[in-house]
Amino acid sequence: MNRHQNIFIIFIIIISVNVISNFFSFDIDLTEDKKYTLSDNSKKILSQVDDILTIKVYLEGELPTGFQMLSSSINDFLINCKNENSQIQFEFINPNDNNESKKQEIFTQLQSQGLFPTDLTIKKTSETSRKIIFPGAIMYFKEKRESVNLLENNFSLSPQENINNSIENVEFHLISTINKILNNRKDNIAFLKGNGELLSTQTFDITNSVNNDNNNLNYYYNVEEFDLKKFEFDSTNNQPDISLQLKNLNRYKVIIIAKPTIPFNKLDKFLIDQYIMNGGKLLLLIDGVNATIDSINNQNGYFIAKKNDLNLDDQLFKYGVRINSDLVQDLRSTEIPIVTGYSNNRPIQELFKWPYYPLISSKSNHPITNNLDGIKSDFISSIDTLKNNIKKTILLESSNNSRLVQSPSKVSLGIIENPPPAESYNKENIPLAVLLTGKFTSVFKNRIVPKNNEINFKSSSDSTSIIIVSDGDLIANEVSSSGNAFPLGYDKFINYTFDGNKKFIINAIQYLNDQNGLIKLRSKNIKLRLLNNDIISNYRMPITIINLILPILIFLFLIFIINQKNKLKYD
Repeated sequence: MNRHQNIFIIFIIIISVNVISNFFSFDIDLTEDKKYTLSDNSKKILSQVDDILTIKVYLEGELPTGFQMLSSSINDFLINCKNENSQIQFEFINPNDNNESKKQEIFTQLQSQGLFPTDLTIKKTSETSRKIIFPGAIMYFKEKRESVNLLENNFSLSPQENINNSIENVEFHLISTINKILNNRKDNIAFLKGNGELLSTQTFDITNSVNNDNNNLNYYYNVEEFDLKKFEFDSTNNQPDISLQLKNLNRYKVIIIAKPTIPFNKLDKFLIDQYIMNGGKLLLLIDGVNATIDSINNQNGYFIAKKNDLNLDDQLFKYGVRINSDLVQDLRSTEIPIVTGYSNNRPIQELFKWPYYPLISSKSNHPITNNLDGIKSDFISSIDTLKNNIKKTILLESSNNSRLVQSPSKVSLGIIENPPPAESYNKENIPLAVLLTGKFTSVFKNRIVPKNNEINFKSSSDSTSIIIVSDGDLIANEVSSSGNAFPLGYDKFINYTFDGNKKFIINAIQYLNDQNGLIKLRSKNIKLRLLNNDIISNYRMPITIINLILPILIFLFLIFIINQKNKLKYD
């Protein structure tokens, strides 16, 4: 066999492989993280698409490397979706590929439909330019339309880390939006009222969004308020109709108790208990002690923090947790302004770390807390988990440099001038939020319950879930003197918004009400191996030459080896 025959055979093999691959299409995901494999939950939702679903992705054109990788990941995922269900149609659109007037018109339209713009700086070899892109998609199904933003924007992370997080969450965001556009109805959730909970203005951003975007509860659910103490009366005996109240409460998939300030009476507790026993899901955010920064300003620089007695201790104990009457101090905290002097009769303020405002994070890879930005807290307490049959998962915790102050205790600005020794911050990972999952036992088991023939009292529940957070302010947005709401997590002292607060609450409720298991997709980790832009810039020509020449050299080397073997064979 001569050299020309060898070359001919190699070419025939290459051509044959390509021809066969065109007729027989199959995929094998050999990646460590299974980045090209659809989850079973995703396949289940895609199987429900019974008409043309069009997805327009606005991430096309000349983009930096990271955004190219994001665009490529979205494309790969949508190809998998189309292979799973041919009703899925998609296209990539470059909104910048127009004249200036048309471009501005498109930009305005995309923003009005819920896509967020991102301002990019494009660096070329000899010049730098700016470009506005819309890293998101708009879906069209029958007469409905839904928008989805695909770029994670965690301010505490680098741009490359945000790109990585965005790639990890492509499946979650797209499948969640497909699931939403397929469903004709939203589930009902409710904020409980009647025990001094937060006002609607204080939960406005989590419910409706200050920025008028799709990052709010109303986007996913019908959000209502439910007054525990507002009963309809039974006409036969002129008594509050407890059974009807419980029936109305059971309409909600999730109930939220946000920073109550008035103790719960026996009937309040009974209704909440039986709601849980009937399979209801609860998000409870309560303070362990009564403490606010305003109390310092009103009381000459200090106040006494006391236990916040809401008459829930026995109920929470039965479920498996205890919220302690203490305060967490943490070296990882946000700042407050302190007057340090005067100039021209005007106060001079400086920012100082305030240990009573821990900046919370999570070390777990749980879907609720995965890839969250820092969470701003406000006089938060510790949580103890108790031994029973309920599974406990710690969601949020303090840093490795924290300490506990038992109540009653004096809270004073003097801690800034005379801080405790650093070595006293010797506690770590103090639980601050916990997920309870399992079959709960009623706190009213073997106790006297309200007499009502229509109440089907349950002493235990089927499997359900409760999330306990020891800070009611974690869900509360600031409200201006004129009544306008600020974004949840906004810190007016440093003019910064910690978006971890909002994402945590939304993730928590989605997890509690996750009938399709979609929230679990948030814990999917994909290893992104980004290129070093400096190296690329400095060695662009050598890299290009290697990419072009190396395959040719390998091909010639193979031919050389074959020829050498033939020579040895015939010598």
